[in-house]
Amino acid sequence: MSIWFVTPAWRRYALSAVCFEQRRQVILALGAAGVEANCVVVADDENLAIARRYGFATVKRDNAWLGRKFNDGIEYAGKAGATWVVPIGSDSWIDPAYFLPLPESGTRTSPAYCVVEERRMAVLEVRDAKGAGPYMFHRDQLEPSGFRPAKDELARHIDQSTVRGISRVAPIDWQPRIVHPYQYVGFRGRPHLSSYGFLAGHWGVAEHRDPWKALARHFSPALVQLARAAIR
Repeated sequence: MSIWFVTPAWRRYALSAVCFEQRRQVILALGAAGVEANCVVVADDENLAIARRYGFATVKRDNAWLGRKFNDGIEYAGKAGATWVVPIGSDSWIDPAYFLPLPESGTRTSPAYCVVEERRMAVLEVRDAKGAGPYMFHRDQLEPSGFRPAKDELARHIDQSTVRGISRVAPIDWQPRIVHPYQYVGFRGRPHLSSYGFLAGHWGVAEHRDPWKALARHFSPALVQLARAAIR
């Protein structure tokens, strides 16, 4: 049983490095629990070199279409023998406990998501079946599409396209998983496809004016300080 994280990246090198380090820590924690884990980064800039420093696999692809980048990474993971594939951004953290124990089937998703800017953090509760992700897809769900479930020529809404591509073959059994409300974190930049204000207004249940103190209760305090510096 193995997990592959699939991460397209573009610029924002300091934040990518912090998120790649957190991803490395997740991989180590999963390994200690007996779960093989790897990451593939898809980019055509300095993010490739950063990813290689962390021991990640890389795929070179231009930034023209985000759908193609996700598909390239999913295809790489599938051909590498991944049991589970987790598409997740280069600006995101996830608690390794989210993946344990491994599900036997279905699609794992997190209803909990934190949107972080330098001086505020919205704690969200995404109240629909698909949740906020990161989605954990079994290879059996991805293989019918040749491990390319989304439309290539898309610049946004890749999650929705991936879900539609999978559900054309079979219904998706969504399995929400909550370890704690801060388990899945997205660091906002400008511009960003989904603004802090929209997400907080639509799904928000709480807000912190000192996000770093709250995050340090669940993640490495040293890593939290690096993230704070990276998004200033």
